[in-house]
Amino acid sequence: MIKKIFTIIIAIIILLTLSISYLAYFGIETSKFNSIIKDKIKNQNSQIDIDLNKANLYLDLKNLSIRIITKNPKLIFNNSKKIELEEVSSNISILSYVQNKFSIKNLSVKSKNNEIKDFIDLYRLMNNSTQLIFINQIIKGGDIELAAHFNFDQSGKINNDYKITGNVTNIELGLLKLKNIRELKLNFEIENKKYNFKKILFKFNETEFNSDFLNIKKKNKSFFIEGNIKNEKNKIDKELLVLLFNNNLNNLDFENSKFDSVSEFSFYINKKFKIQNLKINSKLNIDNLAFKHNFDKIKNYITEYKDSIKLKENKFNVQYSANKIKVDGSSELYFKEDIKNLASYNILKDKNKLSFETLLNLTNTDILFDDLSYHKKIGKEATLKIIGSKNKNKILLNNINFIEDKNKIDIKNLKIENNKILNLDKIKFDYITKNNFKNHLSLIKKNNNYELFGEAFDSEVLIHNILNSNSNSNFFDIFYNLNSKIKINIKKIKLDKENEINNLKGFLKVKNNKIFDLNLNSNFSNEEKIFLTIKSEKDNKTITNFYSHRAKPFVKKYKFIKEFEEGNIVYHSTKINNVSKSRLIIDNFKVKEVPVLAKLLTLASLQGISDLLTGEGIRFTDFEMNYSKNNSLMTIDEIYAIGPAISIMMNGYVESEKLVSLRGTLVPATTINRTIASIPLLGDILIGKKIGEGVFGISFKIKGPPNDLRTTVNPIKTLTPRFITRTLEKIKKN
Repeated sequence: MIKKIFTIIIAIIILLTLSISYLAYFGIETSKFNSIIKDKIKNQNSQIDIDLNKANLYLDLKNLSIRIITKNPKLIFNNSKKIELEEVSSNISILSYVQNKFSIKNLSVKSKNNEIKDFIDLYRLMNNSTQLIFINQIIKGGDIELAAHFNFDQSGKINNDYKITGNVTNIELGLLKLKNIRELKLNFEIENKKYNFKKILFKFNETEFNSDFLNIKKKNKSFFIEGNIKNEKNKIDKELLVLLFNNNLNNLDFENSKFDSVSEFSFYINKKFKIQNLKINSKLNIDNLAFKHNFDKIKNYITEYKDSIKLKENKFNVQYSANKIKVDGSSELYFKEDIKNLASYNILKDKNKLSFETLLNLTNTDILFDDLSYHKKIGKEATLKIIGSKNKNKILLNNINFIEDKNKIDIKNLKIENNKILNLDKIKFDYITKNNFKNHLSLIKKNNNYELFGEAFDSEVLIHNILNSNSNSNFFDIFYNLNSKIKINIKKIKLDKENEINNLKGFLKVKNNKIFDLNLNSNFSNEEKIFLTIKSEKDNKTITNFYSHRAKPFVKKYKFIKEFEEGNIVYHSTKINNVSKSRLIIDNFKVKEVPVLAKLLTLASLQGISDLLTGEGIRFTDFEMNYSKNNSLMTIDEIYAIGPAISIMMNGYVESEKLVSLRGTLVPATTINRTIASIPLLGDILIGKKIGEGVFGISFKIKGPPNDLRTTVNPIKTLTPRFITRTLEKIKKN
């Protein structure tokens, strides 16, 4: 009996073992638990249902549970929408089931390929957050496959250790400026408060981008997002530039440009979808771009510039954080095709302040500074370094440093606002001019005043510009309300190739951008002096006096006078408001050729005098000019010149660059001498004793635009009393 009982027990054990083994490895097919699963899903959300086929049951001895797996079920929500699943599985606790408690321990779902918007709608039924509304607006289409695993607590709520993985394909985004992002592909992994995306690919128009990762983590009421984005040798898309730079690149031509980039970024998005604490670190390479702009001022200095600068092999490192943008970069710089220069730059924008440091290697550029009489030829190594900042309308150039071999130009703390200089601490010139003269000059600020000093300065170009400039122009207008005293001490100044002055000393006082007081003196030699004074008095009255023992360095600047020699010059002017009255006197000089004068002599058939113009020249003992000027109109009261060969008197007016109108008298000196010697015999003077003897010279008129003057002459028999009086004054004076 015992043996039979033992045998039965053994058989039961074997049968149970086989049954358990069979249930564990092969399971059984049943639909008994379908209603339980459906009910539990309904309990989670009444709008969600599931269409289940028969399920396979497997025994899990380790966890004392039954594993249920069903193939090809369908989730049904909103009454009609369906999501097709590949598999749904769940573990049911045997003990909880026996005790009639919530028995589902977990739920795993593996989907087929479905439309992503259906999944979004499904998730909104369970958690209709504002973030989902936002996401639903962005995503316009695409497909998704996923696998999800959920664990339940004893009350049937989903634990926080859930995990969802999968991939999306062919996504199209349609939010504002992102509407052109399409063909988005990625893998994703979602856990509690964490959203991780990998192997991301997408197109913006025709530009292809990829990303290794994009991670989103919920922190308090915000989301922290970090990731990277890359592309390889794509053609630059204009719409992408508009998105990034808001149409601020109108002068840049990207037509034939390709670029590659690697960017890492991170930021927070709060519940109002506001981006906070954005940080970006990007490396950007652009093979070719062109900056087009008609910079007339650049053309004055760089002869190769033709309204376009080409930049090649551009490498940028861009860092952005907390309203700060930092750009480090380098480029190949071309003012002319196939002539390469180099540029590097560091730029930092912090709120409204922009700081920058630029280094240009200009070895292969022809540079011309006419105002400074400097020329750097192609092939000579040269660098230009600029360090400065910009804050609203104010520009501070802390340092401008130009070096070419031993030639240097250095400027410190130049502050500019609205194209006006607010401050300048230092300028230093140390270079060889086009005249092969060593310029060594410094301007240093001390308190509110300046000192201008140096070993030598080439002033030839400066004098030319002053003599040919508009007399109403004011150099100090480039400053903003300058009020300073400038002390001057320069050992040697070059006036031209033949003339130098020594030990220029004096001072200059400026008030409200106008010269208030100036006193300069120097010398050619111990006997030859030169000085200039300007004094402002009451009632807007300014008095100018200039004297030079040598007139030639100043007169020769006027191109219409050829081979001016010898002479000294005296100039006096009184200016009230914008009206000036001036007197210019030049003594003991000769001139070889004055085109208008030569024409007058030829027309008058005074051939003997005309020959002098192509020979030794005409000597004048005295020249005096009295005139007034009001803006661009010069009224000449009198020009009188007397010499051994010829004397001239004229008057009229000159309207700058528009009209010249002069009239006067020209008389050979032999006639004048004979006339003056015969003054008591007025009848003989006026009529002459012989036929034709009464013709003393010519009267003339010169009129027309400056470049097209017309001259007419008429012989005269008598001289005006004014002409005779002025001649007698000069003879008596001499």
